[in-house]
Amino acid sequence: MRNVAGIDSGSGFTKAVIIAEHGPNGQPAVLGRGKTKTGVNMEEAARRALDAAIADGRIGSDVSYIATTGFGRYGISFRDIQITEITSGARGAYYLLPQTTLVLDIGSQSTRAMSLKENGKVRTFKSNDKCAAGSGSFIQRAAKYLEVGIEDVGELAMRATRPQPISSVCAVLAESEIINLVSTGLSVEDIMRGIYDSLADRAALLLKRVGSGDQLVFIGGVATQRGMVKALEDHLKLPVIIPPDCEYVCALGAALLGLKRLQMSSQADVKEQRPEPFLTQS
Repeated sequence: MRNVAGIDSGSGFTKAVIIAEHGPNGQPAVLGRGKTKTGVNMEEAARRALDAAIADGRIGSDVSYIATTGFGRYGISFRDIQITEITSGARGAYYLLPQTTLVLDIGSQSTRAMSLKENGKVRTFKSNDKCAAGSGSFIQRAAKYLEVGIEDVGELAMRATRPQPISSVCAVLAESEIINLVSTGLSVEDIMRGIYDSLADRAALLLKRVGSGDQLVFIGGVATQRGMVKALEDHLKLPVIIPPDCEYVCALGAALLGLKRLQMSSQADVKEQRPEPFLTQS
């Protein structure tokens, strides 16, 4: 049995997932997961995340193939293949929830909206611009100004009574807006809910451009924050589904696609090695 690793090298965190080619039901199965802060050395972060996934799965060093995705995928020299975040995110979401037709991925650096075909392949996608005001890093910077832990912001927003809108589309101007709100004595809860509403509004515009669906599958690190989920539900008027281990979905998708490439390569090798049939003259 062969094991394949998928590594999602994000600007904030690097995640790794290891899958077995054949699980208990004959289908690929997750063996282990690992996560670490990316920092300045993306290759070192990838190795740490992979080592953590190997330890979690208790598989020794038995990894046959490595697929990378994410912001730093090209910077990982020990990869066998690199895959875009769009393709990996779609494949991972479809594997976990086969009825998926609409996917939103909010990470540290970018927000991506995708609509999927019936086979799980990407029909169309849209990404936010380069400004941090449309991504998860905006939440991190806001938490710093509000002097609260990033692990607490989602729950704080759930207690808002008068959400304060953040109207600026530029991260720098939005931060100034947050500072002004703090100086007027407004609560952290109301400001945080306003930040989530701002992100949800931008996400809704992207989703509108890729199509519609009966529900939304939300993946990425920001999907772990209940305040963001609530803001999306209120804006979209749709059920928002959070798959298990939502921040590992892109790494899982990369591993699944890497496994497919490995299997195709193996089949091609067998075909090349097969001897030509012996022909006799009639």
